[in-house]
Amino acid sequence: MLIDGQQVAVITGAASGIGLGLVNICAARNIRIVAADISQARLESLSQDLQERKIDHQIMVCDVSDSSQIKALADLAYSHYGQVNLLFNNAGIMINGLSWECGIAEWQKTININLMGAVYGIHEFVPRMLMQASPAHIVNTSSLAGLLSSPMMAPYSASKHALVSLSESLLYDLQSQGSEIGVSVLCPAQVDSNIMDSIDIGGAQHGTAKQLNDFLRSGIRAGMSADEVAEQVFDAIERGAFWIFTHPDFKPAYLAKADALANEQNPIFEQVICD
Repeated sequence: MLIDGQQVAVITGAASGIGLGLVNICAARNIRIVAADISQARLESLSQDLQERKIDHQIMVCDVSDSSQIKALADLAYSHYGQVNLLFNNAGIMINGLSWECGIAEWQKTININLMGAVYGIHEFVPRMLMQASPAHIVNTSSLAGLLSSPMMAPYSASKHALVSLSESLLYDLQSQGSEIGVSVLCPAQVDSNIMDSIDIGGAQHGTAKQLNDFLRSGIRAGMSADEVAEQVFDAIERGAFWIFTHPDFKPAYLAKADALANEQNPIFEQVICD
């Protein structure tokens, strides 16, 4: 898909992390932006920045786990611009701890945001995209954890695995209808963001979980910049690529998992460190 300044991008989780990186690359290309985020303060700061840069945009405080708010987001985008060419289902949170110690409410919250937020986005935007005359592409933000499972991360990893499967099925569904709407799934490893802000559960006080959280926080702080991730995302869109791997160092681990599965070997966790 050729990306140009006449297009419109809708971005959830837009005011920080990867979402903010996507906003920045859209602004650099003069793409019109509809930015959604749970934080009104961060959205207002983002809007002020975009105004100073003279970028045509709209903002909306949006909880992606609420289907009615995603519908309102789609209504806002189409009422102002009449089209959406780039849909980034990006908002997400991380919850971790032992699978049986994570609270049911925390499990549900993770699924509602990480998976159902994208489901609602697809439900509200795809029918309208199918009717518009201009090209469109959808990017769902999954994770390395959507391909490789880890201990102490069951809610996050389960939701991100489901998002990978959803993205594949969405691509097949669109292809079966002869649609040219593109689909990509973003599977980043460590990226500088505030995703650890959501870690606030009893299980996170478990000694092993604390070690994991400290490891994750240090890795995230030293991770790839969100702007660099956004550049890779736009390159993938323009190439029509489905898979977006920000850290190719992990590919041997994917191959090892596929080989073990094909040979019916029991899973054994091996920590993989990315350079």
